[in-house]
Amino acid sequence: MQDISTTAKSYLDFAGLGQLKAKASADQAGAAQEVGRQFEAMFVQMIFKSVRDANATMKSDLMGSSSVDTFEQMYHDELSQVMSQKGVFGLGDWLAEQVNGQASAAKAVKVYEQTSPPAMPLNKIDSAKPMALSSKDNNVIRGIR
Repeated sequence: MQDISTTAKSYLDFAGLGQLKAKASADQAGAAQEVGRQFEAMFVQMIFKSVRDANATMKSDLMGSSSVDTFEQMYHDELSQVMSQKGVFGLGDWLAEQVNGQASAAKAVKVYEQTSPPAMPLNKIDSAKPMALSSKDNNVIRGIR
């Protein structure tokens, strides 16, 4: 696992975004891994936000204040970054695997297209003797039953 201090801590971190772009030109697989982690962190942040919104009705006025809400949001943002770096849900790994696997799938399709077809057909058909259609088959072809 990478240390969280060496990666972009948030999608709002423009310096980290620039470093990620530079990394993508040199190491696409590593950049895809980092983008997957950031996506997972954003997803977890949205889960935490939904939980906070759902619990807002249960908060009492005695313990609720805007500073507590701000602190809770900051804590959840950092917690989501740490959870994504540890790969708790595995969403980032899956996304990076899909992105990196797409390139190998494209290579496989290209190799398949470049190979010549087999010399012998899979189903043996006697091409010397044409098949005759019966009058019933001709009527079906014309749409008459």
